[in-house]
Amino acid sequence: MNIRIASILLLMMLTGCDRPPTGDASADPSPESSGSGDPVNDEVEVAWEDVVSGDGRWRVAWRPVGGPLPVSEPCVIDLRITDADGQPLDDRVEVIFDAEMPHHGHGMNVEPRVTREGNDWLVEGILLHMPGRWEASVDVELDGEIERTQWTLDIKR
Repeated sequence: MNIRIASILLLMMLTGCDRPPTGDASADPSPESSGSGDPVNDEVEVAWEDVVSGDGRWRVAWRPVGGPLPVSEPCVIDLRITDADGQPLDDRVEVIFDAEMPHHGHGMNVEPRVTREGNDWLVEGILLHMPGRWEASVDVELDGEIERTQWTLDIKR
């Protein structure tokens, strides 16, 4: 009997991982609701945070655009990536952004789009579909070598 209850509870927890939270704020798509489209939140400046890649080859500064990262709403992150000496990257680099929840064993349900704008990159279409600890990563590929920069995001409801 205890195994059956534990199995049911585990199944309930796992099936909840892929569903967005319910509630009035997430169900109301009007501009007055918090998040995208809200004129107050769209103008909130968030400080840049700096992270160094695993082998120290790249420096990544990042910040969410428009305010803190929301739960279960598409959002955007700005990236500024330089080499260890602070020099801009050349045009041959490829930048890949991803995020996952290691404690839940899954990542995002969408693949964000990364575009270069001068010496910055814009990551659009990020969807952190549940609150909790997410591990964000930026992989920089140059001449067949990939090096990862990783940091923790604490997404609150």
